[in-house]
Amino acid sequence: MFSADRGARGLAPIALVAALALIAPRPAQAQEAQEVDRHAALAAQALYDQATAEMDAGRFASACGKLEEVTRLVPDGLGAKLTLAQCYEDWGKLASAWAQYTMVEALSAKAGQAERSARAGAWAAALKPRLATLTVDVPAAVRAYPGLEITRDGVPLGEAQWGASLPVDAGAHEIVATARDRRPWRGSAVVTADGEAVSVAIPALSPVPAIVPQRARSTTGGAQRAAGLVVGGAGLLGAGVGVFFGVRAVLKRDESNADGHCHHGNICDDIGYEARAQAVAAGDISTVMLIAGGAALAGGVALFLTAPTPERPGAHIALGPRGIALRGRF
Repeated sequence: MFSADRGARGLAPIALVAALALIAPRPAQAQEAQEVDRHAALAAQALYDQATAEMDAGRFASACGKLEEVTRLVPDGLGAKLTLAQCYEDWGKLASAWAQYTMVEALSAKAGQAERSARAGAWAAALKPRLATLTVDVPAAVRAYPGLEITRDGVPLGEAQWGASLPVDAGAHEIVATARDRRPWRGSAVVTADGEAVSVAIPALSPVPAIVPQRARSTTGGAQRAAGLVVGGAGLLGAGVGVFFGVRAVLKRDESNADGHCHHGNICDDIGYEARAQAVAAGDISTVMLIAGGAALAGGVALFLTAPTPERPGAHIALGPRGIALRGRF
């Protein structure tokens, strides 16, 4: 739990109030920035007060989240950073607390706050023996993979961190290794006790099977046969139309000859003339359609019959040292 003798809870509010006091009237062009600073400081103070109350109640997850937001709103608030470190420690996240303490130690020394720097340094030193560590071992063969990347809990681990014992918080940590042309590897390391040293070795990554492009099937033959069917069908339709008009021509001719409307030499009266004219027109259409339809039908048949056939797996007989063998693809 948070220890009152550390005194950091009393320091951070003062720092935040001081930040508010520093917001003095400014020129008109800085008014908007002034309002942003004022609202940020007010929000930070409210969040800080709520966080310290939650720390007293043991609700560290919520308290630490609020303190993280406070440090974002007021980046120069060293008191809030120190309280966040204490929150991490009380929550059991010792590595996070240690990192925060060491940061406050350095920043406070730079700011001339020797007392706070010493206090943060002492707390960091007290935590160090209790830190659990996690080592990610990367064998030389794995290091040679092109494009090798390793992450811990989603955060990239640079090559300098491979094989190094690094402080981590208690709990489960996911390790992921990826490389070009290799299958990703995922592993987990669980830290259960203070001071525990855990290591994870990255295994050889399985290669991704090479994708062999399949030979494209020849679509020429199928397309040509389809074209032959279309052209042949059109030819049949044209021939059918030609037959229809041929029959019509015969019927109209017979109609013109009936009852003596037309005589030999195409001499017709008015009734016979009209029927004979329709017979001649139908005959002309029939002739054209029969010729065109026949040609199209012949062309369609030719296209269909001359289309190339897909290559089929073949087989052949071979004479080998042990006798006759049948070889081929089936």
